[in-house]
Amino acid sequence: MFGSAGGSWRRVVVLEAGAALLFFGSLVHHAELARQGTTALGQLEARGYTVPTGADPARVYPAVTAGSFDSAHAGGWRPGVISLRENPAGSAGPEVYLRHELMHEACFRTCSGRLPLWAEEAAAIAFSGEAAATPAVPPAAGDLEHLRNRIRLGADMDVRSYRTLARLVAAHGWPQSPCAVSEEIRRLATPPPPVGEIGFSYILVSLLSGRTIESGGDMKSRYPPGSLLKIPYAAALRNAPDGPLGEELAASDTKGLLERWGELDPVAWRFLVSSSCNTALARDITPEKFASGDEGFRRQYLGERDLDGGFPLEANLGELARLVRASLLMKPSRFAGLSMNGRVEKTTLFAEPEQDRKILAKLRGMSKTGTTADSRGNPLVGHLAVAWPAPDPTLLAVFRGLGMKGASTLQRASRLLEEWSARYPAEYSRVRVRLLARVPRASWEVFDECPSFERPGRNGGTERVSACGRFRILSNVPGSRPERLIRGVVESSDDGRQVVLETDPESYADETLAAEAAHLEGDAAKALRAVIVWNGTRGGRRHEDSSSVCDTTHCMVFRGMAPEESPRRAVLTDPRLLARLDELAARARLNWLPFSKGGDEKWEKSIPAAEVSGLASEPAILDIRRERTRGGAVLVHLVYPAEEETVPCEVFRNRLKLPSCPDTIIHDATRNAWRFTGIGRGHGQGLSVERAGALAKSGRSAEAILRDAYGQ
Repeated sequence: MFGSAGGSWRRVVVLEAGAALLFFGSLVHHAELARQGTTALGQLEARGYTVPTGADPARVYPAVTAGSFDSAHAGGWRPGVISLRENPAGSAGPEVYLRHELMHEACFRTCSGRLPLWAEEAAAIAFSGEAAATPAVPPAAGDLEHLRNRIRLGADMDVRSYRTLARLVAAHGWPQSPCAVSEEIRRLATPPPPVGEIGFSYILVSLLSGRTIESGGDMKSRYPPGSLLKIPYAAALRNAPDGPLGEELAASDTKGLLERWGELDPVAWRFLVSSSCNTALARDITPEKFASGDEGFRRQYLGERDLDGGFPLEANLGELARLVRASLLMKPSRFAGLSMNGRVEKTTLFAEPEQDRKILAKLRGMSKTGTTADSRGNPLVGHLAVAWPAPDPTLLAVFRGLGMKGASTLQRASRLLEEWSARYPAEYSRVRVRLLARVPRASWEVFDECPSFERPGRNGGTERVSACGRFRILSNVPGSRPERLIRGVVESSDDGRQVVLETDPESYADETLAAEAAHLEGDAAKALRAVIVWNGTRGGRRHEDSSSVCDTTHCMVFRGMAPEESPRRAVLTDPRLLARLDELAARARLNWLPFSKGGDEKWEKSIPAAEVSGLASEPAILDIRRERTRGGAVLVHLVYPAEEETVPCEVFRNRLKLPSCPDTIIHDATRNAWRFTGIGRGHGQGLSVERAGALAKSGRSAEAILRDAYGQ
């Protein structure tokens, strides 16, 4: 590939025994070029650089590229080998560009990769004499920004960025000492330094709702995701065997994935990337052009550079988390093989230390790495995405490390993952709640807050997934909140009558606490919040037909968020309280933790006998008796003419809309009505909201409040 036009590369001139430069092909006739090269080596050595020697020479070949070379492409270099155009365009001769490439060779031998590519290019521009022939005119703002962007992406210099860099060197000079950098040019030409711990950033989100749980470091800067882009690529394939595809993803097998190009659905692809990022890869191109694209075109869709040396997709961490989340939810079965990353050979994390990989096994984590390198293979930015627990994950973390490979971020990420495994237990990461359970289905509708897609539901019916996790509900039921926002995955039953929201426990706790006891503060609120999360994550048997809790007083009131409300992130449930509730519930043999508004205000309510009979769907009720069992439960016995029915007092008082379970039940014969009296509001069992508030004011902790409510 380095031969002359005539292919006579075998002709070699050795200037002297043990020459440091060996010229091949037509360049053997350029004695002056050889002399200039020897002079350049002497100058470099005098500056302190390590240069080619007779024992370890550099080889110089004529370039075979047709056409004239401009100043950005008058020569080429790789370690030990220089390609040179004999007749470059412009006034400079080949000796100028030989000096340029010899500086690259000297930097390679001397600086051991410490010098950034742009700085090495600047040193070569200065040493070759190109800067001396360049006007020392300050570059335009647009040209400077273009240069910064090429440097940030580790791209080779194009004509525009090369000329801008040459102007900076002409204006500010360049130090002659080996591997040195002009600080003035660095300040002008390079992006600002990274924010956060040595350029390490992270985001943890709920896979169900898209809610950000934790984040740290630089959340604003956009970077190319590298092979993380293979996740939406896999999700957008029409047909692919899940097993082999998972292996290819875990090994980041670009070749294997490219062979599936014919199955890539451009509509699904555009949906995934356009709903999360502003990218040229979301452009609407004809199916013919999409299908006929060459390998370079296709590799862009797997996170590699485009033909101009840049990246068509860049994202900040929030955007990248949204892209990965939507992809994992679109085709969940496609990604099961990512749980093998780090556990089998040829996967990208297998070479990482076992102590860092252990947390992935503990979490049952599915992981994918992505690395973006400069044109010489030096890592610019590494990403790591981890979703857990497999095979049905509810939590997603994306990590970013500057100047490192994606796999290398595991060392720092593993510490955070270990902390999160205790702080956000996976068994408390999913709540299923039926929406508007007591109102006609035709009276309300769910609308997208951002683009969404449907997928088959695991319990039959369909599920709607929003790219941002949010939906809006409009209702025309009198007395109901007319407009509300919800976060999560919306599941509709086959007949469309039941709609269940699958969401994260914190979003559920926020709105349930606001509906049940908005006034509660401090440790009382912490205690009730823990009860709400425990019931929400453990309460699937409350309504077994939908494996969910409902949004009424039968379970816990959940109304979503009013449009004017601001999202809440400050308060999170204490996992230690959830662990204590596990103990208390097991001891008391409870699968539901009751709570009530409580209070000591007495109430009385009279209901006509005919109305009570109608609510029981019986022609007559002869007697109603209240009973408290040894276990503390309260039952109500209803005696009909032909039989007797026993129901939990909670069911009875909900049907009659009584403030709490009545203490007395009396039949008023003169009015033919049933008279009920009681104290406080709610079912009278478990945690009393009023008592919890009083205990908190007296200095009791949230844990003590829970022991008071559910202890024995």
